[in-house]
Amino acid sequence: MMKLLDLSGILDEETFHEYVSRRLDFPGYYGFNLDALWDCLRDLAMNNPGIQIRLEGLADFRSRNPDWAHKAIQCFLDLEEESVARILKFDDSPSGEGLIHEE
Repeated sequence: MMKLLDLSGILDEETFHEYVSRRLDFPGYYGFNLDALWDCLRDLAMNNPGIQIRLEGLADFRSRNPDWAHKAIQCFLDLEEESVARILKFDDSPSGEGLIHEE
């Protein structure tokens, strides 16, 4: 199973949590914080052996809030470190699936 997250259009923490929870089909009780992200990512990986999560648009995502983006991305990398998921990382957005915000 492959899940795509294009983070290039993410403006803030709230948008991140809304987007990720929708794209990864997190349960309704998802807590919209990094602890809840970790818990739901781990559950997703444990229930879907061999899952791959493709993270795109990382350069844009990091540019908006570098410290917080680092922590969020680290949740995904920790998942890979536990060998329960494979995380593919891209600074750009080859899929073009990111959120678009009109100025």
